[in-house]
Order: sequence, then structure tokens, then C-alpha cells
Amino acid sequence: MNISAHLLLIYILIYTFIIPINADASVIRFSDQTRAANINFRHNSGISNHKYLPETMGAGCLFFDYDKDGNLDIYLVNSGNTCTNPSKPRTQTDEMNALYRNNGDGTFTDVTEQSGFVRNHGYGMGCISADYDNDGDADLYLTNYGKNQLYRNNGDGTFSDVTTHAGVGDSRWSVSASFGDYDLDGFLDLYVVNYLDYQIETAHPCILEGVHIYCGPHEYPGAQDTLYRNNGDGTFTDVTVKSGVSNAGKGLGVLWTDYNNDGQPDIFVANDAVEDFLYHNNGDGTWTDVAVSAGVAYNSEGRATASMGVANGDYDNDGLLDLFITNFSLEVNSLFHNDGDGFYTMTTFETGLAEPSFSQLGFGTQFLDADNNGTLDLFVANGHVWDNVAKITPSLSYKQTCQFFANTGEGTFSDISEKVGAFFTHPVVARGTAIGDYDNDGDVDILVSCSNDMPVLLRNDTQIRNNWLKIKLVGTKSNRDGIGSKVMVRTDGFTQIKEVTCGGSYASGSDISLLFGLDTYSEVETIEVKWQSGHIQRLSNISVNQTIRIEENR
Repeated sequence: MNISAHLLLIYILIYTFIIPINADASVIRFSDQTRAANINFRHNSGISNHKYLPETMGAGCLFFDYDKDGNLDIYLVNSGNTCTNPSKPRTQTDEMNALYRNNGDGTFTDVTEQSGFVRNHGYGMGCISADYDNDGDADLYLTNYGKNQLYRNNGDGTFSDVTTHAGVGDSRWSVSASFGDYDLDGFLDLYVVNYLDYQIETAHPCILEGVHIYCGPHEYPGAQDTLYRNNGDGTFTDVTVKSGVSNAGKGLGVLWTDYNNDGQPDIFVANDAVEDFLYHNNGDGTWTDVAVSAGVAYNSEGRATASMGVANGDYDNDGLLDLFITNFSLEVNSLFHNDGDGFYTMTTFETGLAEPSFSQLGFGTQFLDADNNGTLDLFVANGHVWDNVAKITPSLSYKQTCQFFANTGEGTFSDISEKVGAFFTHPVVARGTAIGDYDNDGDVDILVSCSNDMPVLLRNDTQIRNNWLKIKLVGTKSNRDGIGSKVMVRTDGFTQIKEVTCGGSYASGSDISLLFGLDTYSEVETIEVKWQSGHIQRLSNISVNQTIRIEENR
């Protein structure tokens, strides 16, 4: 246990009484539309009596527009009926990953086979999407326990497996990945997070208090991550060692983000039970891990946490992007406030996020403005990794409820999970999380993957109709997706900032369009885009409640 029960009780008493409740929180609503949307996918982990560690990790999910029709499609990762032979292709229908095309009417159609996804290799973990070749189509990268895969979008509704040609088939246990342009050449590079050096042949059982459980990360050495440089010709080069990111962590989450606003994208890695990494981009092709000095390697007690997922967002609207990390049960999640000087302060207790997370085990997570009032709320997907955890700690459970925290507008959060929809009262084993406006009604929806269960598509049915603006960037000198760009939206005396990112959460990817909630403001005074090329582009007097496409004008 990372904090004492006495200290926790003090914080609970203090913040229960001083944190105000958001007046708009009661109107935030989400409804489960999975079956109504014709999504019939079911994740299979191949759970066995051997309790092989990959079986309990679960898989990710993705919102992306693969066919460029303006509607967000869904990709879902399956793991497989066994993890004992990760090099063997998966061919059975119930083991396959799935691509669902958005019909534009609230429903989806399974187009997996006709899209070219006839064979998945490895035991599935995660998925992300980005236009790595700058041809205008959303490509797909899959992480596996076994060889990873890169699918190139052919632009005609089909994909081709180009893994071998591209040179990105990492065969270690990869969980999450993220695209970002670290050398600012206009082509997206790729960072792949690897978890443990775990081999089925040498796996051993773990017993705790006489109970056979899934082993934890302490039982096995960590695996080195991989950084691939995009060569600009459809291929990548492994630059892990020479660039200085060859530390062997136990990575589960990763996100490129320019944390210090120097124009160079940095990398945050969430590691399980060892210190997290924050790689500062030196601007010369090398990196320096500054996590300890920046204050994000450990929690506020100086202890490494079992970090799972990561999200970034400016929760207090001070113009700086903060970090949120999900952790193990009997730890609290970590909210790191960006102090603007290259340092962070852990503010989990001060913001009211400590007590609600203590008994939960968090995986996927995202900041989102559910009611479009201009402040970022927070979603956390929960579910334990031990299916028999209650035999060891009766107060804990394998299936857990997911959580929704409303931003009070005062730099704090209120747990309104029980008020926002029936799904949040139904325990699940949740893992990946993605966000995006799949029904194009101007508010953010949520997609959640669940282990050995169906995913959950949560439609945002919030009643308050605040104004909004959705921004889609198209780079010309910068990478085409505009990943790494920062966008500032100003209304009358009110400024918000968001960064275009790829990946994050846990093994998942969200829509790369940026949706800004504008409260009751009827016009956006200015939009400022800071492209990775260094170019700053401004637009003025923009009408609200629309989607706009901003193309880099140089």
C-alpha cells in the first residue's frame, strides 16, 4: 500500500467538504449503444488454468476515419484463444480483430474481410492509426505479444500488410505505440512500448496467500522499447540505441507530447512498477530521460507506481498540458500538474481524484469535455488483473465500474460516475479507451474495450447544448495529420489549448480531430495553430457549431 490509511482518511474528510460540485454535472449523460449500433464483437483472451500473464492484459480499441467519409469508424483488437504460440497466424473468426465501418446513421457494418484483414499474427494487444506515408489515408499499426503489424491504407477501402517492407515488425511483447515527428522532417516516426521479457517456455506460477494468481511485473525483467525513424520512403530505421531511449522499462502506455513548449516533441512512457520515463528531445536526434528531475518518475511519496495508461490535457486552462496516469489498486492514480518551468507537481489529492481511485485498477483513460463547457472532464476505465483477487483481498473485485469525473471549473474534479448512465453502475473488466464524435453531433463519445467481453460504445447524450468547434488539421510542410501541432482557441477572455496526439490511453487510439467546447460563446475570436514546422497560422471570427479544416498555408 503506497499511502497510509490515516493520511488517506484525512484527505477524504478535507476534500469531501471543500470541493464544490459542478452545477452542470447532473446533466452529463452517456448511453450504451453497442448493440443498437450493430457491434457484435467479443474479445477472447484465451484464459487458461496456467494463468499465463498475457491472458489478463486485455486489448485496445480505435476511432479513426479509414474511408475519409467524415464518419469515425471503429477498430477492435482481439487477443486469441491462446498466447502459447504467438508466431502462428490467427484464422478463426472468433479470434480475429475487427473493422467496423460507420454507416452514418448510428450503426456500423463489419467490413473486416473485405478490407483485407484476413490474417492476424501474434496475440493481439493494441492499435493506433496515423498517415505515416503522407498520402492522405489513415494507416494502422498493431501491437502484439509476438510480431507487430503495419497495415497501409490503399485508399480504396482495403489495407495491405507492409510490415516486412517497412521494417517495424517488433517481435517482443509490445502493448502500446504512438506516432510523432521527433526530427521535424514532416514524416511520422514511431515509438513502440514493450512490456516484459516473458517467454511461455520459462513462465512460472505465482502463489499469493495460497492462491494461484497471475504473476506481476516484478517476476520478470523489463523489455527495451523501440524507436523507429521514418525514412520518408515507406520504410523505418530502428534508432533506439543511438538516440538514447534504450532503457529497459516495463512499458504499458506511451504518448508524444511537447511538455516544455520548446517546439520539440518529447515522449512520456508509463511503466509498470518501475519508474516512468520522460524523454526530453535534445533536438539533435538524441533524448535525455528527465522524469526524475521533472517530477513524474514516481508518485508524491517517491514510489514507482504500476502505471497503465496515460492522458494529457490542460485540466485547469492555464495554457499548459498536464498528465494523468492510471495505476494499480491500493495505489491512487497520478495527476501531474504542469508547472510551466519543466517541472510537474502531483495534484491527485488536491483535485479530489485520490480516494475514488484507491480501490480501483485503472487502464485506459482520456480527458474530454463532455458538456462542452470549456473545461476538461476525465474518464477512467477500470478492471483488475487477477480474476480471483477477492480471495486475497475481499474488498477488491475483478470486475469494476468505470469512472467519470466532472471538472468543477475550480481546478478540481467531482466523481459523478453513478449519475451519468447505467453503464457506470455495471462492473466490467475494462481496458482500452478511445474518444471521438462518432455520430457527428458535436459532443465527444467514448469507446471502451473489455477483456473477454463485448466492447462498449457510449454515446454522449448530455442535455446541455453548449456551443462547440471541431478542428481537423492538414499539414503540408508538417506531417499531414498535424500530429504534434498545438491549437489555441480564444473566445471572449477565455483561451483553451489542445495538442494533436496519436495513441495514449492504454493500447488505443482516439480521433485526431480536436473538439473544443465553447460554453455559451457564439463566436470564436481567434484560432492559433502552432505547426511543427514552426509556422504559426491564425484565423479570426469563426462561427461555432461546425467542423473546420485548416490546411497549413506554407
